[in-house]
Amino acid sequence: MSDLDLVWVFLCTVLVFTMQVGFMCVEAGITRTKNNISVALKNIADISLSFILFWLIGYGLMFGPSAAGLIGIGGIAKVSTGPADLAHFVFQAVFAGTAATILSGAVAERCSFHGYLVLTALTAVLIYPVFGHWAWATDAAGTAVGWLGEIGFRDFAGSGVVHALGGCIALAAVIVIGPREGRFLSGGGSRRFNGSDLPMTMLGVFLLWIGWFGFNSGSSLGFDERVPTIFVNTLAGGAAGVLGGMTLSWYISGRPNVFFTMNGGLGGLVAVTAGCDLFSLGQSILAGAVASAIVLWGDRLLERFRIDDVVGAVPVHLFCGLWGLVAASLFGTGLGGLPAQLLGAAILVIWAFGVSYLIIRLIDHFLPLRVSQHIESIGLNVGEHDANTDINELFEVMQRQARDRDLSMRVPQSPFTEIGQIGIFYNSVMYELERSFNRMEDQARALEEAVAQREALLESILPKSVAIRMNDGEKQIVDQFADATVVFIDLVDFTVLCMNQSPQESLALLRKLFGEYDRVVSSFGLEKIKTIGDCYMFVSGVPNPKFDHCSAAVDAALEILFATRQVGTTLGRQIKVRIGIHSGPLIAGVVGELRFVYDLWGSTVNTAARIEEAAVPGKITVSEAVIDRIGSDFIYHRQGRARLRSIGPMILYSIEGRRQNIRDSSGETVESRT
Repeated sequence: MSDLDLVWVFLCTVLVFTMQVGFMCVEAGITRTKNNISVALKNIADISLSFILFWLIGYGLMFGPSAAGLIGIGGIAKVSTGPADLAHFVFQAVFAGTAATILSGAVAERCSFHGYLVLTALTAVLIYPVFGHWAWATDAAGTAVGWLGEIGFRDFAGSGVVHALGGCIALAAVIVIGPREGRFLSGGGSRRFNGSDLPMTMLGVFLLWIGWFGFNSGSSLGFDERVPTIFVNTLAGGAAGVLGGMTLSWYISGRPNVFFTMNGGLGGLVAVTAGCDLFSLGQSILAGAVASAIVLWGDRLLERFRIDDVVGAVPVHLFCGLWGLVAASLFGTGLGGLPAQLLGAAILVIWAFGVSYLIIRLIDHFLPLRVSQHIESIGLNVGEHDANTDINELFEVMQRQARDRDLSMRVPQSPFTEIGQIGIFYNSVMYELERSFNRMEDQARALEEAVAQREALLESILPKSVAIRMNDGEKQIVDQFADATVVFIDLVDFTVLCMNQSPQESLALLRKLFGEYDRVVSSFGLEKIKTIGDCYMFVSGVPNPKFDHCSAAVDAALEILFATRQVGTTLGRQIKVRIGIHSGPLIAGVVGELRFVYDLWGSTVNTAARIEEAAVPGKITVSEAVIDRIGSDFIYHRQGRARLRSIGPMILYSIEGRRQNIRDSSGETVESRT
């Protein structure tokens, strides 16, 4: 190998190495922000690990002395130190890194870091070197010694050996690991997640394209007359793939799709890699254009089978790599070499997919390759590497706010970054929202207190059952009762009494008396209606009907008569009241809007009031209607006929007490009065 050849190979090695940067940009840009750091770390880890393992084991298996064309037996870490040997080793080492890194984009966002390193090791020490020996191993004279190479299998720069092989391992891995959460819907549909930075992804495509010039041209292992053809065909295949993917997606969806434009270009580059030293310019364009269609329909095929390939590695590298092997025969060596190409493609799939699937399935059984659901949810950046970003911190706070409903939480803010500025405005919005929410809570509490006060007030001035009906929203409360008893009580000579004492003493007397009356009425379960000056009115049988309403009213009146005498005795003065009682039909309801009043009206009410006017002081005067209802239970006498104002003549009776029957010593029933 001449000095020029050495320089050329090392230069191409550098270009191929930069493809690792391209892969990182493509994958980091197309994955979600919460996982892009993890993807970047996997890319730098896999090139480093694959290089060491390929030096230790893989290079010897791939290019060591062949054992029956099946495997190299070059030993462990045995790389010659000659310039040409080192150039060959390092060029093949970056190829091994390329094969390994194809996997990272396919399994992104759910493959664990330790699991990915295991898959990288599997690629670098077994799957890639063994098939690489079958296809590329030669003796010192440059004659093929691998069994596929011996039968005429041809893959100039690795459409099959590198790309299709890496795609097979990626397919096996995504099947075992499964799709991302939410990628495929239960109803049968699917959705794509938004990438974190599509311009970075497109930058990665450009970097890969630049690296591909070294990938294909360096496979000549020298700067010879083939290099210009390889260079031009590499450019043509990528360009045709870009235009093909753009045109097809534009035709199908009505707009040029970024994903298929990008992957169409990469598929075109993969497709020309196997025959780039033999293709004409037109053949390279055709191979790239066909590859763009394979990418689009291959992606749809994966979706149909619910296989989640984040970056489209399987359609680009596996499907287009297999197409490249076929195209190398169709356009390059002619149909005579097609059987060897088809056999090689079949062996590649059986080995790279079949063996890797079995091994990956076995590894996953003992060492799960997928992260936990929690880590997948929060993102591999934080979950696996504790590598947070401003936008992740923003999302974390927002998620906690949504979960805990704590509006007092604030996101990180800074005037020097875009996310920090978003944080400033977001915190301002949250501050105003928190203030509004607090005001709403204060208003809600005030409303609850007002409602409670209203309920308490209504229950204090209205019968409870009526107050409940008002709180339930009844606008008009009025009821008719077929039979009830109304009691009027009036203090005798209260006006004269007021003239002989202070207003405070008069008010204290009323409070004392009416307080006792309230106690009595409440103890009998009756309803106080109102007080007017020195008059007190209550009713029995309203609003809750009572079959013994009349007896209950008279019993309460007797108790009030007794309580009045007791208050007078306590105060050292004689206090008398007139009490009038009448029973009959009446109407009761709530009157008024500003001040709620529960009142009674009808002839029964008027009659009770007029009876009270005609009553004897210190006595309970009732109508004949009352006697008809309670005569057998109370002692009474006929008071006489009286002419009641606005009513006319009526016979009135006085109640003396309740009748009690007891037995004497001879067993005879004897009437007793109370």
